[in-house]
Amino acid sequence: MKDDLQFTRAGREDLFEIAVFLDDCWRVEYRGIVEDAYLDALSVAVRHRKLLARYEEGVSEFLMMVDAGGLVGVAGFGKSFTEGYEEDGEISAIYLRKDAIGKGYGSRLFAAAEQRLGEKGYSDFVLDVLTENERALKFYLAHGYNLVNDCVIRLGEREYPLSILRKTGIKG
Repeated sequence: MKDDLQFTRAGREDLFEIAVFLDDCWRVEYRGIVEDAYLDALSVAVRHRKLLARYEEGVSEFLMMVDAGGLVGVAGFGKSFTEGYEEDGEISAIYLRKDAIGKGYGSRLFAAAEQRLGEKGYSDFVLDVLTENERALKFYLAHGYNLVNDCVIRLGEREYPLSILRKTGIKG
């Protein structure tokens, strides 16, 4: 199957579009998992500042998957900030436009992010996922990640269970 998907490393000028995309994805993907008040209060300006800081510090990169219709998916990755796994590479975000889910695009984007982490010298990768996000959890497990820890994350006024997953021994 031929498609017109292209992968592009995001530059500073792309981060606002990515912030909008990620907030939109959060509102769709986490509705029913995270309380509505938190999702409704998401701020593109706040997310943009966070993305910009990580980008300018050189600790995170962003990969954009685009087609003729625009942004299809985004992966964020770089140095791990997960406690206990600071030497690992971390995939901090992997999101697709709703109409792109179930077409294999997520696997392609995920593989591209892992490849880039390997090129940066990481052989162990870590990520976290809201435990109730069963579709994402299943996706990561199917891609060779193993559950290594459970904790909680505070989002707004509530705490949510968070699963930490890890994949080791990757050759770059």
